[in-house]
This record gives sequence, structure tokens and C-alpha cells, in this order.
Amino acid sequence: MESWTVALRDGEATLKVHRLMPEPLLMRWRLWKGFEGEVDGEPFRFTGTSALRRSRRSVTYEGPTVDVRIVPRAFSLRLVEQGEEVGFRSFSNQWELPDPTDHAVLAVCLFEWAGLEDLLRTPVLRDL
Repeated sequence: MESWTVALRDGEATLKVHRLMPEPLLMRWRLWKGFEGEVDGEPFRFTGTSALRRSRRSVTYEGPTVDVRIVPRAFSLRLVEQGEEVGFRSFSNQWELPDPTDHAVLAVCLFEWAGLEDLLRTPVLRDL
């Protein structure tokens, strides 16, 4: 197991996630139970769901002041913060975040570094 720490702008915003699994398959299996972490000293929970229906697949970062979700849409991924869409990932796998908050940037970083894109694909195609 590993613990990850991500700092933005020389430590202004810090994300810590504890007890991550380095292998993608183990990480996907364990993600439904969730991982505990801290954002600027406040606790948060990092979870993910994979289902046959697209509307039930997501990666979620929740805490007292954090509510960020990455959800699949027709042909892209959408970043939703506090119930409002704030960004998306295009076909070229580039994130478009016009006016990102620190929480949104940290959520995208963790999503990409943990390699969770497969979790949001349909299980039928992913497991072929």
C-alpha cells in the first residue's frame, strides 16, 4: 500500500490519500469501499463505482468542503463540482478546466495518476 501527497503552488493546497493500491486491478476492486485522505487538513473520502449503466459510474471526492465528481458522458468525461459542471476531458485526453478551483485540479490529478479511466468505461468492453 502507498500514501500519496500532492501539493499545488509550493504547498498552498495539499492533498493526501492514504493506503492506495499501486496495481490498477486491486485499486479498482478496492475503490468501491473508498480511500481516506485529507485536503488542506480536512478529511475527505475518495470512492468510485463501475456499473453497466453509464449514469451509475463515477469517481467521487467528498468531504466537509469537497464535492467533486468525475462522470462519463456520451464521448467524454465531465468534472462536476458542487453539482455544477466545471470542466471536461476531450477526445485528445486533455482536460479543459476554464476556471478551476484547487479541489477540481487535485481531483483531476488524482484521477489521472491513479489511472481510473477504465473504471468509468462500460464493464462489458473493459473486461473483454
